[in-house]
Amino acid sequence: MQPVTAEQKKRLHRSFVAALDLLDTLRREPDRWEEECLSYALSAMACGLYLVAELELEAFGRPIRERSPDVNALLEAKPRRFTKQMLRHGLEFIQQRDEQGDLAMLPAFAVATPAELHANLR
Repeated sequence: MQPVTAEQKKRLHRSFVAALDLLDTLRREPDRWEEECLSYALSAMACGLYLVAELELEAFGRPIRERSPDVNALLEAKPRRFTKQMLRHGLEFIQQRDEQGDLAMLPAFAVATPAELHANLR
């Protein structure tokens, strides 16, 4: 994972929310380009790749005339996968994880000591 500060994470979270809020203001779901950028940004944040997420959020804001027509055609041929609601839910999960620390989101057996695991296997 890339080293990133808590403030950098919060800034990216705010940028992600701002992108979704923009779509709310426009009263629409993301187009395929925007959906791809937002889903990749969310996946990158989930993996701790916040610098990659930042690049994807920058791409989200790219005007339509600056997008590759070939890429647009490929994306439009694919079915839509994520709604704004789904993307918001994913961000909420990541925000909780970031606030509580990575270990808080793991199942209990994943953070147990070897002695605790051995004792529970009897």
